[in-house]
Amino acid sequence: MILLDSTQTLSAVRRSLETHVLGVLDDSFARLQVLAAMKALDDVIDRLQRGDPIDRANERVEAGLRSLADSVRGESPGFAESIDSLLSSAASVDQPRDRARVLGEGNTELIRRHDPASRRLVDFLNGEAATVTLEDSTWMCQEAIESLQ
Repeated sequence: MILLDSTQTLSAVRRSLETHVLGVLDDSFARLQVLAAMKALDDVIDRLQRGDPIDRANERVEAGLRSLADSVRGESPGFAESIDSLLSSAASVDQPRDRARVLGEGNTELIRRHDPASRRLVDFLNGEAATVTLEDSTWMCQEAIESLQ
């Protein structure tokens, strides 16, 4: 008997779908469903290997906020202190998605302050949103999207 870990099992299921099922399906909707299932398996495999993508996003946001706070400390010390406070609050939240919510709500409040440094925060957050969108696009089933057009 061969013992496989979860990633190997999911990879084997994916290969089987691709090799033995996808090739014999004539119905375009059924093919689309198998392609979407394969993409979902790829996403699960990635999460098993690399963890929840929200963890990586939180790390990037926190690092970016630290860097921003350091760079504006001279010109906007109150804004920098508010960022420091937000980072401190987020650090006490264990659940990654809750932490992302705290960071998001805190950033919204910082932007509403209309501090001169707010524009730099918005630029940073727009860049992060683009990064997340690019990462998420990996897990979209292009064939399914094309079928809707």
